[in-house]
Amino acid sequence: MAEETPKKAEPQRQELPLAQFTLLYESKDGRLCLFEDADGHLTAVRADKLA
Repeated sequence: MAEETPKKAEPQRQELPLAQFTLLYESKDGRLCLFEDADGHLTAVRADKLA
């Protein structure tokens, strides 16, 4: 009979809170969006990259 290899214990996954974003600005042509996260960081994103 073949010996079974012991299975490695999987690490516990912690549930992280969902990120919170606020849309601050969207260009008139809808191509650029400016978001602020809960910590106050600003991010500009091309709208065509959003899912």
